[in-house]
Amino acid sequence: MIPKEHRWDLTDHPSLHILRPFITSYLKKGLAEIGSENKTFPASAAEIYAAGVCERVSELDNALAALRLTLDFVMDLGKEPKPDPDIYRYHYESFVLRVIGFVDRAHRLVGTSFVMPMKKVEGIGGNAFVRKQIVADHPHVHAALLAVSDAVDSYKGPRNELIHATSFSSRELGLFTSIKHLGIDTDGLNTDELARHHFSKGGIEIAVTIAKLVETLKALLDALTPLFEIVHQHVQIEGVKESAPKGP
Repeated sequence: MIPKEHRWDLTDHPSLHILRPFITSYLKKGLAEIGSENKTFPASAAEIYAAGVCERVSELDNALAALRLTLDFVMDLGKEPKPDPDIYRYHYESFVLRVIGFVDRAHRLVGTSFVMPMKKVEGIGGNAFVRKQIVADHPHVHAALLAVSDAVDSYKGPRNELIHATSFSSRELGLFTSIKHLGIDTDGLNTDELARHHFSKGGIEIAVTIAKLVETLKALLDALTPLFEIVHQHVQIEGVKESAPKGP
């Protein structure tokens, strides 16, 4: 199973504590408008910025939660008396399809953090656009972003095959599936035990990938911290200006 330190939410990352006052005030304003006919409400630039960043981080947390559910299902399958290879395939395919999505979500977090035009960030070639904007002046963010991509790079091929209607398979999974569907007598060989062992290995693979993602995403938030600090400092300076006594 995943170590406890890899199960915490990214929204608890220390870098986001700087933005918490702004997101709190933004949410309170939004709650005040619930039940009214107003579709918008007034918010400061800092509040809008914080809400955008936190929304992107929440998208990553939601994706991690889905992967953890998949992991739990696969690990439980490895304990079943008669583990079903079709159920394993379903959950493993779900994992492969979801895990590549972290690359796009991480790029959108960076694009939002740098206040890039969302049409370009979310459009075709958006990831390349984001990397081009930061590679020269923000190499640490660029490196952290590439690390997220590297953590799931091995799943690009299987994911593309699934998109083109090719179901996931492996030598072992093919054998277990054929034995189940054809009702083959294995002459006393304990295929259920073999299947449990194979599915448990798949669970370990998923757990390791989740752990890598958590670490690389934490590093990405670390790299983005100076941006969040700039927003906080700017608001403090503006607050001092507004409260300063006016001259004659």
